[in-house]
Amino acid sequence: MSREALSDFLRAVERYQPLRREASACRNDAELIELARSHGFALHPADLQSDAAESRTGRWFQTSRLNHPFRSPTS
Repeated sequence: MSREALSDFLRAVERYQPLRREASACRNDAELIELARSHGFALHPADLQSDAAESRTGRWFQTSRLNHPFRSPTS
């Protein structure tokens, strides 16, 4: 549910210039979360942290040379 709220908030920031300006004025995560909450999005600090971790993991898999599952050599 929280990840969904984060996605919804980011979509709103992308679409609405006034909200985008407010978000760009935030100096830290706490201010960004407060902004989201003031607009009705139920965000928590853990949402930003878990999203960052998932993004790093996803980027690693995209750039990794491990494109195929491990296979044992055939004899």
